[in-house]
Amino acid sequence: MRKGVLCWLVPAIFVGAFLLFPIYLLVLRFPDIDLFQAASRHGNVIKFTFFQATVSAIFTALLGIPGAFLMNRTKLPKLFKSLLNAASMVPFVLPGITMAVGFLLTFGNSGVINAVLSRFGIQLSILYTFPAIIMGHVFYNFPLFMRIVGDSWSKIDGDILETASIDGCDGWKKFVKVELPLIFPSILTSFLLSFVYCFTSFSVVLILGGIRYSTLEVSIYMYLRVLLDFDSALSLTILQILFISSVSLLTGIFSSRTTSSAGKTVKERFPLWGYLYSFVAVVVVFLPLSMSIVGGFVSYGGGFTLNNFRNLFSSALRYVLGVTPLFTIIFTMALALFTAVLTLTIAFFSSYSSVRGKQRFSSVVCFVPTAVSAATIAFGLVMLSRVASLPIPFLLIVVYTLISLPIVHGMMENAWRNTPVEIEEAASLDGAGLFSMLFRIRFPMMRKEILGSLAFASAISIGEMTATIILSEPPFTTMSVLTYRLLSTRHLPEAQAMNSILAWIVLGLFFIVETAGSEH
Repeated sequence: MRKGVLCWLVPAIFVGAFLLFPIYLLVLRFPDIDLFQAASRHGNVIKFTFFQATVSAIFTALLGIPGAFLMNRTKLPKLFKSLLNAASMVPFVLPGITMAVGFLLTFGNSGVINAVLSRFGIQLSILYTFPAIIMGHVFYNFPLFMRIVGDSWSKIDGDILETASIDGCDGWKKFVKVELPLIFPSILTSFLLSFVYCFTSFSVVLILGGIRYSTLEVSIYMYLRVLLDFDSALSLTILQILFISSVSLLTGIFSSRTTSSAGKTVKERFPLWGYLYSFVAVVVVFLPLSMSIVGGFVSYGGGFTLNNFRNLFSSALRYVLGVTPLFTIIFTMALALFTAVLTLTIAFFSSYSSVRGKQRFSSVVCFVPTAVSAATIAFGLVMLSRVASLPIPFLLIVVYTLISLPIVHGMMENAWRNTPVEIEEAASLDGAGLFSMLFRIRFPMMRKEILGSLAFASAISIGEMTATIILSEPPFTTMSVLTYRLLSTRHLPEAQAMNSILAWIVLGLFFIVETAGSEH
């Protein structure tokens, strides 16, 4: 028990020093901020942020819930099941900037869709519009519904459904009266999560919406880095913290009300509309995903080319960007390595404290960063660096660790729960010391979770853009920010090449994890 108490000090010190204390510095730096006046002054931005997040979450639910039904309540053909399973992993695997560029190459004015429609004399112009933002959010977030709602759907007791059918309750009536009440908490959880992600969206709004549309997250960045208006940035930051904290609390409440299972799962016949849905999923998810991966080899006219990569690594770009792409790739990978190791180390202690030491406070501490947006974390670290004069690489590692910690902590909690205490006790009786216990018992049994944690933390650090674009300065620039700068300076072919490299690295990380997991 005493070890558990000591272990929760590790995440508590880290979160306190690099999240709570910087936020305190923000409030201390601007004590006379009038939030009501700020809300009135920035009313249009706040209203638009609420509106676009609500509309995005609604359409996300409309696309995600049918997918959850097909995956967990029907006899899904093997091909379609593989496609939908892969689609459900998209938001957990690929960075927002990668998918935004893929969306751009698919639905943009010169994208794949318009290339096909032009043969019929049709031109689709959605780039830099409100529908573009909504579509970008939907295709990036609807797999959340497939995962969360689908998991709840699969846990419904099959005997309940069979009893309802015997009583004459079939089809739509059975869904409304029996299934919907059971999965409703998971639908609310998914809706709130999707709402928060869209509320704090940065890459999608900035790339697909353009300067005409500005959310709170984008506005905070603009006030911090472009206009240097710290008062306005802090006002929006505090308003965003208050709102996200409230929504996160609601999400936690609904997520605890999960559906229990006490019998077999009932599978229905695959419906005809499922084929249409699978086609839409391919167009909405896999086409942009494919364009993200192969976009570097696509020329402006649509043919195959290697010139995008040649131009990317040419010396001419150095004078435009202030850094070479090769150095950026090496620097990004170094940050990912340090972030992954640091996050895993903290989560190892925090999860041990939570599971073995029964210290639930440890989990609470690790999930505090979920109530704060990336822009807010970056703003707080800007204030902290003025006090402590911290280098940019260190600040980036800190912010990536804070963002990754909740996910990695949850994964390592599962690892501790799946490691039988009896094996550890038997090893102790046989005289196993600390290092033997770690390297011969715990680490081998936790290998899949450890590799998964390293991959997730690395992927988040490689693809994170909101905090990075606020904190970074050349030459300390990451691949995601460099991709955006290439786009904003009209170097689209080079941006496609850098984005493809980014996608390959992230997908490669998860391929290694899946391979190791299957061997394990």
